[in-house]
Amino acid sequence: MRRLPFRLLVFNLLLVFMPIAGVLFLGEYEQRLEVSEVRAMTDQARLLAASVAREGALDADSFEEMIVRAKINDVRLRLIDAQGNVVADSQQLVAPQPKPARTDRRNVLYRVGVFVFRPILRLVRPPDPSLQVDFYENATRLEGPEITVALRHGEEGLEKKIAAGGQRSVTLYRTVPVVVGGWTVGAVVASKSTFTILQDLYAVRLRVMRIFVASVVAAILVSIFFAATVVKPLRQLRVDARTVLDRRNRLRGHFKGSKRLDEIGELSRALERIMRRLDAHVTFIETFAADVVHELKNPLASIRNAGEMIADVANQADRMRFVRIIEQEVARMERMLSGVRDISLIDAELVREDPVTLDLAPLVSDIVEGFRLREGSRLRFDLQITATEPLMVEASRDRLIQVLENLLDNAASFSPPGGTVGVEVAIENGSVVTRVSDQGPGIPDLTRSRIFDRFFTHRPDSKHEGHTGLGLAIVKAIVEAYGGTITAANTERGAVFTVTLPRR
Repeated sequence: MRRLPFRLLVFNLLLVFMPIAGVLFLGEYEQRLEVSEVRAMTDQARLLAASVAREGALDADSFEEMIVRAKINDVRLRLIDAQGNVVADSQQLVAPQPKPARTDRRNVLYRVGVFVFRPILRLVRPPDPSLQVDFYENATRLEGPEITVALRHGEEGLEKKIAAGGQRSVTLYRTVPVVVGGWTVGAVVASKSTFTILQDLYAVRLRVMRIFVASVVAAILVSIFFAATVVKPLRQLRVDARTVLDRRNRLRGHFKGSKRLDEIGELSRALERIMRRLDAHVTFIETFAADVVHELKNPLASIRNAGEMIADVANQADRMRFVRIIEQEVARMERMLSGVRDISLIDAELVREDPVTLDLAPLVSDIVEGFRLREGSRLRFDLQITATEPLMVEASRDRLIQVLENLLDNAASFSPPGGTVGVEVAIENGSVVTRVSDQGPGIPDLTRSRIFDRFFTHRPDSKHEGHTGLGLAIVKAIVEAYGGTITAANTERGAVFTVTLPRR
């Protein structure tokens, strides 16, 4: 049996055993019943002893008449003289009722319970004091500690004796002295068997055992149901987790999403989403590394060729030309590696950064004003903020500055001298939308789907130098990290980039 089902079964069985704890307290329950019986016997014996004392003599007929008037038929009452001789016995007035068969004790389930729990009861209960066998059943003269206490000391006595005949029940004896003129002339002996109490206890124990057996069966069924509905899908998740990685710790498998509507189904689907994202991230890293290697081949080839040519030419001017080529390609590689570093660390940095709620309108105004100072009279920047209410978004201020500067720098590089770069900020469909447009040649239809790819750039030859093709890829990564989107399209006079961010 697996660990989790076994623990659940143990837990259920512990709850099941709680009713059995009640069996341990049945002894106390029995003692309370005995106390109640003794109290009732004492009241009846005292009443008769007082009545006999008022008569002034131990008269059998008078005693029996008192019993008949009091309608006492559940307790055996005997009147004895000072020597313990029986003067009158209520059993002669009422025929003894046959004791019913103890069907509860004969029940197989009861016997099994006694066999199982008797050793436990012996451990938790102190041993019972030894009792004498009751030989008073047909005796004409009573002798015993309770009789001696009443006749010699004039005090009430109490004694328990095991019923004769091998029965498990005991008989309770209560003696009350009969005092006439300051002398003890006899005593009233009240006796009653605890057989009826035992019968009730047998019935209670049998019911407890039935409840116990039913509870054990229910606990086993619940554990099986739990194992089938909970442990089995958890075991499947464990199998999927072991097959996710191969021996070389490479991703080769996926979690299978479950259609269950409970917490296990939610966990399974969450793990499936995590694995999809992890797989996409690993694919991104692999393709990114391949792209970096591919992009570095060209400058390295130029550096290698220029280095080989330097050794073959003697003209100083040609040697300096090759040196400048090497310097340009090294600078190109440095820019490329810097961009690679930015885009590779952007996810980790976005996780560490704490986004804040800020108003996008003044931030855009400050950035546009900075570009106006930088470009001077070469370009015109047209800023339009159509919203009258705050444009609140939740993001990092530095990252938003990076996004806007990359877009404005891209638009400025494509716009001709004297052109206009348009910047519009508005609220549309509950989101904050920022549009940056230029008056350049636009985006060719064949390259529009690749405009945000890493290392992709499409520029006129005169404007290609100094651009690595990573700026728009960085912009896309930042915008999507904040739950937004970015799109590119053509207008009648150039290209437009639209950034949509959730409004706070």
